[in-house]
Amino acid sequence: SGESGAGKTESTKLLLQHIMNLCKGNSQLERQILQVNPLLEAFGNAQTAINDNSSRFGKYIQLRFQNNTVQGAKLSEYLLEKSRVVQQDIGERNFHIFYYMFAGLSSEEKEMYGLLDPSLYRYISGRFGTSDAAQCWKHKYQEVCNALDMVGFQEQEQVDMQTILAGVLSLGNVTFEPEESDGSVKVSEVSQGWLKAAAVIPYSPWSPSVSCCCSLCIDARDSIAKVAYGRVFGWIVWKINELLAENVDPEVELREIGILDIFGFENFAVNRFEQLCINLANEQLQHFFNHHIFQLEQAAYKEEELPWETITFNNNEPILNLLLAKPLGLLSLLDEQSAFPQATDKTFVDKLNSSFKASLHFQPGRGRVLCFSIIHYAGKVQYTAGGFLEKNRDTLPANVHGLFINSITPLLSALAVLCLAGLLIFLCPHQHSLMMLMERLYSANPHFVRCIKPNSQKEPGVVDSQVVLQQLRYNGLLETIRIRRDGFSWRPSFEEFAER
Repeated sequence: SGESGAGKTESTKLLLQHIMNLCKGNSQLERQILQVNPLLEAFGNAQTAINDNSSRFGKYIQLRFQNNTVQGAKLSEYLLEKSRVVQQDIGERNFHIFYYMFAGLSSEEKEMYGLLDPSLYRYISGRFGTSDAAQCWKHKYQEVCNALDMVGFQEQEQVDMQTILAGVLSLGNVTFEPEESDGSVKVSEVSQGWLKAAAVIPYSPWSPSVSCCCSLCIDARDSIAKVAYGRVFGWIVWKINELLAENVDPEVELREIGILDIFGFENFAVNRFEQLCINLANEQLQHFFNHHIFQLEQAAYKEEELPWETITFNNNEPILNLLLAKPLGLLSLLDEQSAFPQATDKTFVDKLNSSFKASLHFQPGRGRVLCFSIIHYAGKVQYTAGGFLEKNRDTLPANVHGLFINSITPLLSALAVLCLAGLLIFLCPHQHSLMMLMERLYSANPHFVRCIKPNSQKEPGVVDSQVVLQQLRYNGLLETIRIRRDGFSWRPSFEEFAER
């Protein structure tokens, strides 16, 4: 754990390499496990204002062993930031894979996928990069292709995947205009070409007979793009798990090491619904850390009746209650408002202001921007409330599910069928996803790797002591040092002690 840009993903890769080396094997499976990372980074990471390779999802990697040899692996992914597909803030980029494709595909391949100059696409803000960046992305694209081959993706599957991604980009350029005769909405004349290029993605809801406003059509277009991308990502994870599953007798008991690499705490100039979800996950991890390091430790000393001066620590339980309590926590109120068709982001914020006016960890927004602030364990974050209800609903237009099934691209159609069959779950509610993760963590024997960011400028070899000290304080690491120094580092069982 640690802030965005502190080195969690890089540490995870090093830890995986170390474990594979300790296995002293050289199997195909071990090489495949190591190839998973560049694949997931390409589709799940993006440049943000504070991190050039920021994980926009959380991943839990389970490694399964028999006789010190890895026998299989399983990935679980949490909270992919699908909204990045259709919108990025200033200084940010879309997911890496889009840029890798533009840099790495040949002219013939681009023509096959219907890809034009990257400056034309709204979903990547018309920005591409320098020639140096393009060279780097070209190399990264080859790494992705090698990883897809190594993990076991068929050539046609890779073609279908890139066809969908190219279709998503073209879909973003489709615009709408009112039909003069009856007031309904149609695809604008200037974007008919983009609609044809996006033909792999279903688009029937926008026929001239649909009577709704342009903004609803835009919402539907963006929803379809997000779901299409989310399903491709979920399918990659599902396919990886299928290929890396252990092939041993079910009766054999396997031992397991799990590694959690999850997005770090974020505080941008503009913080949205995604940052709230990310920071909630970090609040829960901090509480998990406090529970193991302070509460369980001191309870053991009390049970043994040892002389002990209780160490106080910054308990973030009140913040979790503010966010998660039922029926009056922030997320419960958000769900309640999301269920009302007449509710707006403003009615949601008004509800928060009236419900939490006495809370020490909540501050109402000031000024014209619709916002509110949460005093997190890592500091105060102001959230812009626009879009909260829509993103929490995370819904598709009702008539689109069938269109996915009837898509002319076999992969997109297959993903829709798998989703309906319950084999792929892409729209797992945010709270449920986090709850499953925390249940898994509490059942494990945890070891904590705290990553500390040395400076805020993304500079190598520079240590800003104030930035470091701030992280040590809010992470509870100074109190952890005290409890480790004053406590009992070695605690043998009676049998071990007697033997010694």
